[in-house]
Amino acid sequence: MPAEPDYSRAALARFIEFVVAKGLVNPSTGQGWRVATSKVLEELTAEERADVRRIDTEATFRAFLHRHPGRLSPASVGEYRRRVGRAIEEFVRWVDDPGAYTSPGSGVVRGGDGASSRRRRSRGGARPDPGATEQAVNGQRNLGQAGQQLSPPRARDGLALEYPLRPGFLAQVVVPADLTVDEARRMGAFLLTLSPDYKPA
Repeated sequence: MPAEPDYSRAALARFIEFVVAKGLVNPSTGQGWRVATSKVLEELTAEERADVRRIDTEATFRAFLHRHPGRLSPASVGEYRRRVGRAIEEFVRWVDDPGAYTSPGSGVVRGGDGASSRRRRSRGGARPDPGATEQAVNGQRNLGQAGQQLSPPRARDGLALEYPLRPGFLAQVVVPADLTVDEARRMGAFLLTLSPDYKPA
């Protein structure tokens, strides 16, 4: 008998790692999903942990803000809410039909308010990328294996990293996977010039 679809919180985390490792999403997008879901979905009921479709995203996000007042800047609140909702939406879409899954943005029509609505493709419409479809099908099989270790988020665009610069502010940067010491020094020197109180030597 085929295994039952896994909509658990743990499977959501594995899905995010998978789509980043396979290049199905931009590394910075995947990093945003990873950070937002790990923070906002830190306290769930047993039913919600077993099936993320049961999560009331708005109520869960409000509870997170009450537990951590001032943790997010006003500008970050809406972005975190959007990232959590989008990560769950993409995960459920993938579990429902991994063979038809395409990268986020494929077949999406965005309205003026930033919301997205998906249009079902007609038989004569654009077809999913075969490579992405094969990766999704293989990923569905692989993610079902307990304890599988996925690759770190390395993609064509590099490594998306986060750094807690100050309370309530998480800095993010994308660097090449083979960053050299010289390049790191030059980046550090550049960051110094961004400070308002920077004074050239």
